[in-house]
Amino acid sequence: MILYVETNFLVGIAKGQDTPAQDLLQNTPSSLRLVVPSICFVESLTTLEQEEKYNLDFLRKLDIQINQAERDNSDNARLLVSRLEQSRTSFFQRTNEIKERFDVAFNQLVRKS
Repeated sequence: MILYVETNFLVGIAKGQDTPAQDLLQNTPSSLRLVVPSICFVESLTTLEQEEKYNLDFLRKLDIQINQAERDNSDNARLLVSRLEQSRTSFFQRTNEIKERFDVAFNQLVRKS
């Protein structure tokens, strides 16, 4: 049996939002073939690319807030700078995890096709 999966299958796995899809991909029954149409793969890439643009915009705005807070010598501002920098680091880690999960999911899907 062939199961055609679409854009949200890969994007949901990559973003860590679709545990059942991840489980299906990792534990696909031998009687089932998972196939992603090429247009859905391209759409997945486009979706992640668009999100990358949003992420860069967010990071630019975050950097502006960090720079503004660094100019303030108050205790609250120093605490804010620390937390915003931690947030930036966590955000980078998450976006890297999304990219990695996408690559892993796509490669698994290709092997199951």
